[in-house]
Amino acid sequence: MNTIAIILVVISALLHALKNLFTKGSGDKQVFVWWNNVFSILFCLPVFSYFLFQKGFEELSVYYWCLVSGSIHFLYWIFLSKSYEKGDLSHVYPIMRSSPALVLLLAVFFLKEEVSPQGIIGILLVAIGVYSINIKSITPSELSKPIRLILHDRTTQYAFLTLLSVSLYSIVDKVAVSLIHPLLFIFYHIFFAMLLYTPYIAYIKKREDVKREWTSNKGIIILNGFLAILGYSLILVAFSIERVSYIVGLRQLSIVFAVFMGSHLLKEKHMAIRLTCAMVIFVGAFFISIAK
Repeated sequence: MNTIAIILVVISALLHALKNLFTKGSGDKQVFVWWNNVFSILFCLPVFSYFLFQKGFEELSVYYWCLVSGSIHFLYWIFLSKSYEKGDLSHVYPIMRSSPALVLLLAVFFLKEEVSPQGIIGILLVAIGVYSINIKSITPSELSKPIRLILHDRTTQYAFLTLLSVSLYSIVDKVAVSLIHPLLFIFYHIFFAMLLYTPYIAYIKKREDVKREWTSNKGIIILNGFLAILGYSLILVAFSIERVSYIVGLRQLSIVFAVFMGSHLLKEKHMAIRLTCAMVIFVGAFFISIAK
């Protein structure tokens, strides 16, 4: 795997875990996500304007991919915020980020990518580690718990819907950055997503809700908007130089970072087994990084 891509993805993983920590700590999660993306667009605007002036407008077909990505991100924001309304960071975040196996299947099927044996082993280890990270003990009942949760627990269901949206937009974004400069694409896909998300927020929330969240968390909102742009920019650049299945797999190092944050900052329980699973994820990510 390309060394530059590894560095970009590891930094992005840390930023992504930190961004989700802040989202979990916010008041109104859905409004917080909306404010984040307002500032993401503002941070994007100068760079977007420069590249637009240099490259001009794209063919109409390119905007189709941007619209599709924006639509999926719109759903992703809803599922993400719903997951954090009642779910713990260490519960829902690993589920959300367990996309490598699904992305592998999608990448092979839609993008006709070939994955080496090392890549397959790495992606499977990441998937196993993510599946097990919410298990409290090694018993048959606990081993089946993740399956039972998805059938009956609303928070877990939202987390899996987030997982599905991550997998889908990963494939779409991979195609998009092959057609358009990544920094132009970032602005377009957020812009299209906000065209959908803003009316949604206006419909379900009161103006006072929006003002209250800004007053309570404006510093974190601005920081999160910047982290979102920086972290995803790094991923999109990595997408442009390396295979999507490897990039998404290695990005699961964000789970390791999130587990440490949950342990040391949120004082969450069951850290021993979760850290063990995090190491399994790390080993899987290592196999992905050396895959050819």
